[in-house]
Amino acid sequence: MKNKIFALVFMLICILPAAAQEQHLTNRQINENILFAPEHEAYRYGRKTDENGVGKAWFHRFGILHISDVHQRNENLQEAIEVAAGRVHAVLNTGDDANGVHATDAETVKRELSASTGTVAAYGSLPYLQVPGNHDVTGLTKKEYFDLVCTTVGRFSPSVVWGDREGYRTYGYIDFTDGPYEGDFRIIMLDPFDYDDGLFGGTYKFISAVFSQKQTDWLIDVLLDAASKGLNVITMMHYSFGDSTVFNEETANPDATFCQDPFMIPDIIDAIQKKTCLRREYDDIKGISNVRIDRDFTDAPDLEFVAHLFGHIHSRNNYRCQRADGKKYDILMLGESALGIPGTALNKKHMERGTITGIAFSALEIDVVEKAVYRVAYGAYRNHDKTDSPRTMKIPYRFD
Repeated sequence: MKNKIFALVFMLICILPAAAQEQHLTNRQINENILFAPEHEAYRYGRKTDENGVGKAWFHRFGILHISDVHQRNENLQEAIEVAAGRVHAVLNTGDDANGVHATDAETVKRELSASTGTVAAYGSLPYLQVPGNHDVTGLTKKEYFDLVCTTVGRFSPSVVWGDREGYRTYGYIDFTDGPYEGDFRIIMLDPFDYDDGLFGGTYKFISAVFSQKQTDWLIDVLLDAASKGLNVITMMHYSFGDSTVFNEETANPDATFCQDPFMIPDIIDAIQKKTCLRREYDDIKGISNVRIDRDFTDAPDLEFVAHLFGHIHSRNNYRCQRADGKKYDILMLGESALGIPGTALNKKHMERGTITGIAFSALEIDVVEKAVYRVAYGAYRNHDKTDSPRTMKIPYRFD
């Protein structure tokens, strides 16, 4: 018996150092086996307590897999989708599956988007949402992008409600209600490239962000409707909200030119949350798409805003939305690293194919009781990034 125990202990001593050295493990070993499955499994459940603080009942949190900036590493996209199955309730992609830069890249972008959606179609099994990135819309018409990407979204999320189907705009929402999880949710897809065909690459720059009056009015109505139904709201867009005159990873400022005020949408959310009036003209710096808001939210129902998900800056961090002048919003923003960028991404982690550092995505578990997001980061990461974020983290989504 003693010999058997000694042999078992010796075997564990031999195994543990290898398991601890992540660089020697493949993506699938790290994502599917010993390190992440137990942590994510623990994060999938929350617990209600009674007035004495005694545990009352366990409940399932609402789970999301957040991926972004695939940039044609479709083998990584396949792996992320396979990891999601059985672990979360939806897969959210915040854009840049393609690599387009110039208007002449249109045919290449079409092929790249077709390759990515083909991967989703072949391996997907969960509700799937995707918003356009600046590298995805280069040279494409609204209809071309809609037919290439949004039809795939509709296949896996048949209950999605598009904001303007006839105009082939890509903003919309989907509700998750009566599921095997605590809370009901509305996920809103925003389109910052909401201008007519022909303007992209001409009047507007490659990384411009433009919202139409129609999308803005639609968003207000969709937020108020969600509040009236008691839905927890998540928005997703390729860009974060932030002063964009100077790129700054510390505060999630993107290198995008917001042609309206970059805080127009946070202003809307803030006004509804605080039940105030919002009367302002948001001028487009190009003078084409001015947006006017004249709404009184004093009688609005309570809006439970969870978080804004984004990509673009290739950094997995959590931020409080705030202006450079110090104004802070009660809005959590969650970024995600690039799923497929080789070399050193902005989060300073070298990514190599076929290793633990060759992929990056996160599982997010939304706890509506604790008002927090539990995040498990898969793949490439730093022990401490710009906000000292470890691989697993509890992130409160209420600041005020």
